[in-house]
Amino acid sequence: MYRKRFMLLVIIALVLTGCTKIDSNLDNVVNATMMKEANNVNTVSTGYQLYIPMGVIQLVDNEYNQKFKIRDTHVYLYVDTISYYYKNSLNYKSTENYNYYYKEINLNNKTGYIGVTKIDEVNFFVQIVYNYSKIEFYTTEKDLPMIIANSLILVNSIKYNDNLIKIELDNAISDGREVKYELDKPKDS
Repeated sequence: MYRKRFMLLVIIALVLTGCTKIDSNLDNVVNATMMKEANNVNTVSTGYQLYIPMGVIQLVDNEYNQKFKIRDTHVYLYVDTISYYYKNSLNYKSTENYNYYYKEINLNNKTGYIGVTKIDEVNFFVQIVYNYSKIEFYTTEKDLPMIIANSLILVNSIKYNDNLIKIELDNAISDGREVKYELDKPKDS
C-alpha cells in the first residue's frame, strides 16, 4: 500500500513538472521522494538492509559496494558502515564542483547532498551523499529525474544493524594482530 502511494506520488511529481525548467523539476523530485521515511526493506547486505524499488536491477552486491541498473544507466552505491558506527560527520564538498544542480538534504537527523554536473549537452554526472552512503552515476537529461528519484529511495531506505557492524569491526581489529612465527634453526652450527 505504502509503495503504491509513494510511486504514485513520484510519478505525479514527474508528470506535473515535465514542462517546467529542469532545476525546479529536480527540486520537486527530491522533495517528493524524501518527503516520507522509507519503511520497506527487501534486500540485506553486510551490516545494513535497504529497499530496491521496482524497475531497479541489482547487478552486484559486494558487501559495502553495490551496482544497480536503472534503464540503461549503471548506478554505483557505497555504504560507509564504519562512519555510521562511529557517527563521523559528513565532509561536504563545495557547490563549485557541481555546475548544474546542488541541494543539501537534512532530514530525520541524516544529512547529505545531491550534486549534478553537466558534462556536455546531453550527459550528466550525479553524486548523492546521504545516510552514510554515496551514489554515483552518469545519465542523460531525459532520465535524470527518474534515476535521481530511484537513487534517493535506495539511500533513504538504508537501515543499519549496529550489532552486526560491531561484530564485523571487532573481527577486523582481531585480524590485524601480530603473529609471532619461529623458524627452524639450522641443525649444524
